[in-house]
Amino acid sequence: MSSSKDRNTVFYKIYPTQQEDLEKLQLKCLQTLDTDLDIIWNSESFSLQVDANSSTPCLSGQLWFDNSLEDEWYVLWLLQKLTRVLPVVAQVWDDDGEFILIEAAEVLPAWLNPDNSANRVFVYQGRCALIPQPRSPAQLAYFPQNSVSLQQALSCIDKVDMSECVRLNETVDKKLANFPNRSIHKIRCVLPVHLVHALSLSPSIISSIISVYLYSDQREIQSVTKNRRLDWTDTCATNLQLTRCQYAQLYSQRVTTTSAWAHAPVGHADHSATQLGLKITLGAELALSIAADEIVTDKEFGKYLDRLKSLGYFADNIEGSKAHSEQLHKAELFYKTSQKTDSGSVWLASSRALKKLVAQDRATFPDYAGMEVVESADDSWMDEVPEEIERWFLKGRQRDVGESDAPKLDAVDVEDKTGVATESVLPDLNSKLQGFIDQISSHEGAEVPDINLNVDDFMNCLRELKDTIDKGAQESESEDTSSLDSSSLRTESEEEMEEYMRDIDEQLKTTTLSESFKKDADGDVDIDLNLVSNILESFSAESGLSGPASSVLASLGVHLPRDSDIAGS
Repeated sequence: MSSSKDRNTVFYKIYPTQQEDLEKLQLKCLQTLDTDLDIIWNSESFSLQVDANSSTPCLSGQLWFDNSLEDEWYVLWLLQKLTRVLPVVAQVWDDDGEFILIEAAEVLPAWLNPDNSANRVFVYQGRCALIPQPRSPAQLAYFPQNSVSLQQALSCIDKVDMSECVRLNETVDKKLANFPNRSIHKIRCVLPVHLVHALSLSPSIISSIISVYLYSDQREIQSVTKNRRLDWTDTCATNLQLTRCQYAQLYSQRVTTTSAWAHAPVGHADHSATQLGLKITLGAELALSIAADEIVTDKEFGKYLDRLKSLGYFADNIEGSKAHSEQLHKAELFYKTSQKTDSGSVWLASSRALKKLVAQDRATFPDYAGMEVVESADDSWMDEVPEEIERWFLKGRQRDVGESDAPKLDAVDVEDKTGVATESVLPDLNSKLQGFIDQISSHEGAEVPDINLNVDDFMNCLRELKDTIDKGAQESESEDTSSLDSSSLRTESEEEMEEYMRDIDEQLKTTTLSESFKKDADGDVDIDLNLVSNILESFSAESGLSGPASSVLASLGVHLPRDSDIAGS
């Protein structure tokens, strides 16, 4: 079980603009952000640690957002809020570099380039500030001419004319316009009651549960299916909130059904709820397996609470009161995230928390089965195909596109909500595979071209090409030249290839390779039948997980039903 933690990670640092104890500053940040941190993150949650390794006193953190760019921009929104309320300056970047500058590339000054952009952009007083080059001898005293060190940047950030950063901030504001509201999708699913109870007490744990599931393999899933820690017979329907990214990933992930799970057949009203529930339950089982052999101690957390009490975090709230409990829960959440170093430790922390929650006495649970549960939200937003997006883009550029030209999907492109492809898939599969094979390929894989043709430009190009050819033909009419007979060369090349193929056939006659091919009624190898048969066998061997066969088929717009879907229907 592993994740590509080295990619899709956002890093950030917070520098105090005045002398202040960093632990107190960390607490102030927690109190300032408050409920803004209590959200459903895609993978990891926001954290801050006292950076003991930095030469400049600061708080630092990093967040692996995986496939959700929304989380990365939400971090920027949080930093803007902190710098607006507290006397701090923030710096943020990701593994691609200064993503703020990348987003605003079209409005940046001409002098700014990758060679001189380091330590140029900061979050200051709730806005993005770009340290300029000096425009006068007077500005040379505080604005560096070329490269900028961190100390230089922090010393002159308050002298930046924010009116010169208007276009930069307009671009950033468009990305942050919807925050703190996020793209949340509500689902209805069937889960073990102990898991329902755990998620009702700590909804944020769902992020680690889904991440663990998405980054597991078939062997790990089979292991936790046999060694279950949750009661799969005691289940009920419930509603959960996920990010759209989480839902899309969870929905598209194939799962092999098991007799241990009460799985509703295709077409049943609960089919989707039991499918999603099984995936989430498997993720919870995987998370519990991570913490199975862990010995959890609360000594460090006890020290952390003592430090918070000395700093006045709980104020006058009486221990056991509602206000004190809420503060304690936030402290636990912040402690958990502030101790992480990588995705594995985050999963471990969440697994420990989940282990405690599911261990509670069933008799103390509310009547979850009797609670009102609504149907899943509409997920038609997932049906936006690239052709439609391209058409919207063209409309945005005032291209003349009629409504009647809207893209249509043929039957082989469409997979219904049950996961079963239409009946026309197999007859057309061979032609699509043949087209895929005919595309450009190299040692890096096959390339499926994405062609966006402008008819007018294309016709003009053809006319210019024709004029050039005609002109060249007229100039060469009077010349008596000799050339090689290309047809004879092609003939010689074809003969060499035929001889080469005959040699290969002679060598293969002594092997049993030919027996592995399927043949037609005349005894000849049926290429089309072998092609389809082989890719179907590879597809079946993937057991519901991603693999080469499903990847190739998906790139062709072909979605085949899994064995479990056929058996269920």
